[in-house]
Amino acid sequence: MGKEHRGGRRWRRLWPAAVLSGVAVLAASCSNAASSGSVAAAAPGVHAHTIDVGALASESGLITAGFGDIVDGVRAYFDWVDAHGGVDGRRIVLADVGNDQSNPTTDTEVARTLVEQDHVFAIVGVGTAFFSAASYLASTGTPTFGYVVSNVWSKAPNLFGTYGSVIDYSTNGSTIAWVAHQLGVRSAAVVGYGGVAESSGACEADAQQLPRFGISVPVQDETFTLGGDPDAIVAEMARDHVGLLVSCLDGADSLSFAKAMQAYGLGAAWSLWQNGYSRSVVAANPTATDHVIFQLENVPFEAGTLDPKQYPGMVTYLREMNRYEPAWTYHDTAFQGWVNAAQFVAGLRAVGHGRLTQRALVDAINKETDFTAGGLIPPVNWTEAHTVDAPPYCSSFVVAENGHIAPMAALEGPHHELLVCFDASSDQPVTPPPGTPGT
Repeated sequence: MGKEHRGGRRWRRLWPAAVLSGVAVLAASCSNAASSGSVAAAAPGVHAHTIDVGALASESGLITAGFGDIVDGVRAYFDWVDAHGGVDGRRIVLADVGNDQSNPTTDTEVARTLVEQDHVFAIVGVGTAFFSAASYLASTGTPTFGYVVSNVWSKAPNLFGTYGSVIDYSTNGSTIAWVAHQLGVRSAAVVGYGGVAESSGACEADAQQLPRFGISVPVQDETFTLGGDPDAIVAEMARDHVGLLVSCLDGADSLSFAKAMQAYGLGAAWSLWQNGYSRSVVAANPTATDHVIFQLENVPFEAGTLDPKQYPGMVTYLREMNRYEPAWTYHDTAFQGWVNAAQFVAGLRAVGHGRLTQRALVDAINKETDFTAGGLIPPVNWTEAHTVDAPPYCSSFVVAENGHIAPMAALEGPHHELLVCFDASSDQPVTPPPGTPGT
């Protein structure tokens, strides 16, 4: 299905497809938590006219799908910034890209090489399932930016996840319930992978929360296997007249469910995929993907062409990605790399003409209360985003229809915002935070 993947929200870092089997096998090797560490005061990699940074990604090995794309988004953003003079007269140079080969031990070794031998100022673009290097990078104070798939990113002041550094599975039930009510649905099936906490934990929390908002869950399975047969579960859905499938699976298995739903006469039922956005998959499966809704954490790509005046940040992203890294424009991990690079540059600009050190950069970012990557994501408040996932929780939704993807009017906010926000206790939208794109 190619390398186009979309994630969920900061409470739900879903994964590129090949991660799932590898996580089940290798998760025990991962570091459990990042230490609070000390933030270094040095300025390695800072020169008169350049700043050298590194990236760390799984570009080979067991779990490559999608993670290496983060580097392409980082590179595109830096190329754009450098084409306009850099930051305070310095170009940003992506000097070293470390490949952890999908190995937790190698992940830490590569991070050590970037810091101790290559002397990079920051690591911008971490794309890996394991991020065993989190504790090491926290202890060195190296400013680090990347894709969050577990809570090892939390509680360290120098580790900056794309949408915040904390994952909280307990916050999405109100959002899903609102979607169900908007669609006129009163029952849902919830399916996740067994042995993969990022999937089973997320969907188990959804299933527990939905009845609080009047949505019954007659079918629930958090033991599905990667590449498994969905027929038995879909047969239960048909028997119980379920109107909505909530999928915590990867895109390929969600597609298998969509095809099975067609075969069992559930073509009018809806599917909410929290992972698996792919234009190519939708185009190749127009019938099966009708009634598929993708839940996103950011302004959808489609907003850049459908409503450019309201979402100029997405216009900029599409234009510059198409200029510098056009093969990766519509890939979620590349998008997150762009956001990571934007966060790094925002920190540099906040330091301004003062003495640039790693400590100064980290301190500047941690004073920021409304980072949106230039209008692409809901505001991140870094005064708290290392330790809590605070409400409101904002999502956008796009729907597949006739082989194409577009925002769904029924799932827009009260004032037609594409990002709709909730707290965890009510299925009624709340006012988006100031600065939310589209408001």
